[in-house]
Amino acid sequence: MKRNPGKLLPAALSLASLVIASLFAGAASATATATAAAARSGTDHGTASHAAAQAPAAASSAAGTAGVLSRAERVAKVTGPGSTSATDARWQVKATDLGIMWDNGSGEILTAFGDTYGNGWTGPGAAVGDQATIDWRCNVLGRSGDRDLADGMSLSSMPGDRANHAKQLLPCKRVNNDELTTIPTAGISVGGRQYMHYMSVNHWGGAGEWFTNYSGIAWSDDNGENWVRDADARWQNTPAWDNKFQMAAMVRHGGHVYMYGTPNGRFGDVHLARVPEGRLLEPAEYRYWNGGSWGTDQNAAAAVAAAPVSEVSVQYSRYLGRFVMMYLDEHMASVVMRTSPTPTGPWSGKQVVAAGADFPKLYGAFIHPWSADSNSPYLYFTMSQWDPYNVYLMRVRLTGGGVFGGSAADFDGDGRDDIATFTQDDSADVYAAKSTGTGFSGRSVKWSDHFAPGGETPLTGDFTGDGKDDVVTFTHGTRADVYVSPSDGNAFGTGQKWHDHFAPDREVPGVGDFDGDGKDDIVTFTHDDAADVYVALSGGGSFGPGQKWHDDFAAWGSFPAVGDVDGDGRDDLIAFTQGAEADVYVALNEGGRFGAPRKAHDHFAPEGERPRVGDVDGDGKDDIVTFTGGEASDVYVALSDGTAFGGGQKWNDFFAPDGEFPYVGDYNGDGKADIVTFTHNSEADVYVSVSDGASGFVDGRKWHEYFGLAGETSL
Repeated sequence: MKRNPGKLLPAALSLASLVIASLFAGAASATATATAAAARSGTDHGTASHAAAQAPAAASSAAGTAGVLSRAERVAKVTGPGSTSATDARWQVKATDLGIMWDNGSGEILTAFGDTYGNGWTGPGAAVGDQATIDWRCNVLGRSGDRDLADGMSLSSMPGDRANHAKQLLPCKRVNNDELTTIPTAGISVGGRQYMHYMSVNHWGGAGEWFTNYSGIAWSDDNGENWVRDADARWQNTPAWDNKFQMAAMVRHGGHVYMYGTPNGRFGDVHLARVPEGRLLEPAEYRYWNGGSWGTDQNAAAAVAAAPVSEVSVQYSRYLGRFVMMYLDEHMASVVMRTSPTPTGPWSGKQVVAAGADFPKLYGAFIHPWSADSNSPYLYFTMSQWDPYNVYLMRVRLTGGGVFGGSAADFDGDGRDDIATFTQDDSADVYAAKSTGTGFSGRSVKWSDHFAPGGETPLTGDFTGDGKDDVVTFTHGTRADVYVSPSDGNAFGTGQKWHDHFAPDREVPGVGDFDGDGKDDIVTFTHDDAADVYVALSGGGSFGPGQKWHDDFAAWGSFPAVGDVDGDGRDDLIAFTQGAEADVYVALNEGGRFGAPRKAHDHFAPEGERPRVGDVDGDGKDDIVTFTGGEASDVYVALSDGTAFGGGQKWNDFFAPDGEFPYVGDYNGDGKADIVTFTHNSEADVYVSVSDGASGFVDGRKWHEYFGLAGETSL
């Protein structure tokens, strides 16, 4: 059933005990966050391409940013006494730091830790305790398959050298002013092989200073049990100790591994290199971003984020539709976050995630890859504190709404849209509540007991053409399977594979009826430099082959969407460029392809706002809606005239504040799209405000009092 179709949218020990403590200074309080709203104006009919969504990569540029709703909260202790996994008792890991995470490609998160100590450690800080029993290891590794992070991240195993003892992975000389230790700084998995970036520390300096011999890459072919330090894959430091790539963050994208580098210590800029995935161990194959292009000279690498930066982590956030960078800002004594539409930038201004006033002597913030690759506004990360020299799992709640817009659904075919929530945890349950026209049924009912586990993107649509909307999930990754579970009006059936390769990796999938046959189809936006758009049509029992319908639409940083803008019964493409200009482009459906993009609005839904699509006036043409969030939390609408959108008008002056998830659907069955918001807090309330069809959403009130818990994906 075609209605508001899918939008969507990482020396001697005793000497060390004296000098290592100078590495980490205490932290002080700092705050920083800002948001801005822009005026909405009318329509500008002009030539359009995705170029408007492309941004220059000058390091000095600062994009607008989706905000941090509140400061980070501590979830659970990852290492040491009292930790979720009792690492002190199980593996003699009583004290350690960092916690650098990556997906091993086989259903586990690998987590690398720095200098680690056993039973003889007394603290606070590193290397303090009985030197005979302190059991120093320069680095260790943990494995985790835990997808339910709300109660902490449990470790299932650690590579060991004897029973109940985590072993050192990379050798270190333990000689001051030679090689004191070898500390992991990043990790990545490619083709079943694990790669770990590390630094060879020559000696510690003053507060926030250390000096490295080189950085390098080690590899493992047995899931991190044993490692080889590749002798050629190294970045030698200079006599001035200023090589730009001594510490790193790594993220995969588009067949490349991007490596974000900083010099040794905590006071350098961030620079960027990339290498084809299969050439990670060949430094000659790396290319360095000089601010406008990729070159072979690493000395020419331009800063993409300005000092002071240390212990940097970068992942792509599916929820935000942007790359996210976290690091310790030594001057602010805070962990900060920045975002960018592209790997090269521009990176937004800094927002404080965690301050030293709240978490004294904090450092090392590393983003959990599965958390980043989810539709949840909760972003989890590890963070260390010098006292007690252990690692904690933290989380922060994000504002904005990225490129996940969901899709409205009438599961029982009564003409009124219903709501669903996907737990996306180990159980992967799906609950639904039907609309009565004035509320959602008081008791939510489990409609499926395993569908769309964590990391997948669930959406809805009538794929069989029986008038009842079904659920679909995109697995992403390299498999990129697509499963559909049809609705019988009271439950979803067994999930069946309808496509075996569609919307891989970070592509943005959506749902719409693109051939006008009454059955919903699927679309995917590559959302990168190529900006291709592929469609796979529904045959009622499977999706056909993916076909390219557009080769230049909704590139980096934009919010891709789907809707029937001209009312011809076939869905079109919409792109909200967001950013400062916040233009809106449309590519109309020409049957088998989408036409040339044209600007349909010149300022609507800037970054941080949450755009949606639906027919709010009931004229058969889909309109655009944006939820501003922030203190005002206004809702603006621009109506479609069939070719463009008119001037933006405020239709509601307080709805869906930051942290909530808003959407549109016809919940009272009058043919006009209304607005809904899921609070996703401890109350888990659901509010609806119905469209009057002319100028506003009215009668806003609670339609359900407990539905869509924090961390779930609700539609």
